Amino acid sequence: MGACCSRRNILNEDGSKFRYLDGRRYHNISNSEYLGPNDDEEADRLIRYHESVKELWGGLFHSPVEEKLKQGAKVLDVGCGTGTWLVDMAQNYPKSQFVGIDFSPIFPTEGLPENLIFVNCNFLDGSPFEDSYFDFAHQKFMTASFTEKQWEQKVIPEFLRIVKSDGWIEMVETDNNMVSNGKATQRIANAIKKLYKEKGLNYQMGESLPNLLKNTDSFSEIRNEKKSITFGRKGGSIGQETLKFYTRIFSSVRIFMSISMNVTPEHYDALIEAVSIEAERCNTYSNQHRICGHKS
Repeated sequence: MGACCSRRNILNEDGSKFRYLDGRRYHNISNSEYLGPNDDEEADRLIRYHESVKELWGGLFHSPVEEKLKQGAKVLDVGCGTGTWLVDMAQNYPKSQFVGIDFSPIFPTEGLPENLIFVNCNFLDGSPFEDSYFDFAHQKFMTASFTEKQWEQKVIPEFLRIVKSDGWIEMVETDNNMVSNGKATQRIANAIKKLYKEKGLNYQMGESLPNLLKNTDSFSEIRNEKKSITFGRKGGSIGQETLKFYTRIFSSVRIFMSISMNVTPEHYDALIEAVSIEAERCNTYSNQHRICGHKS
């Protein structure tokens, strides 16, 4: 694939990659506000939801890059997680080259397609790629990973640096503003909003991204799509997986949320159980956003 990048040190100041809390493994990166775990249980959650996202949007991407991928393109996935999206892409487009980066090394290391590599690095520190290297850059579900200031001052500028003119940047973000909630669901939602605000995170980054891209004056076209997902059985297979996706997220940040809400972990667990019941009764839903930008 060529020497497009080098590995960077992603260790915290004390030299440790991970920290362990409440029986779960978390990152130990000093400049990241991301609260989610990076253990096998989290990897399973991400892999399971990959198929639902693909079904919801009718494919792996929406940017008009199909022909370029067939001919041979350079593609980056930021915050690649388990790498499931990249493995699908690399198998579908063998003439293209794919790179995934994440500061949590939960991506596979064996049995990979020859046109795919993973690099352990922190995008907030800048990425180890040449200017204008990629034809297509993708990222998904990073709302909780970057503060609003980091999106504006680091993330989007770094995408613009490493993507070629005439290339595309595509972002898929979940709108964390759940609608039509029961009491327990609303209580958790309010607590998450509070926690996001304290950390400088934008609770509805999917809504804000189109304007952030537009304000750079670097895109000749910006496409913005939104799809609503009803949680539970009324939302079909996607709705059922989405409800599981959310409740597992809530569970994965149990240690932080129970402290923030000033409740016992056991009380917090009971609230999560109530969410599953309320979602079916109240027709709770949320939105997903897909933003595609064509770099000038």
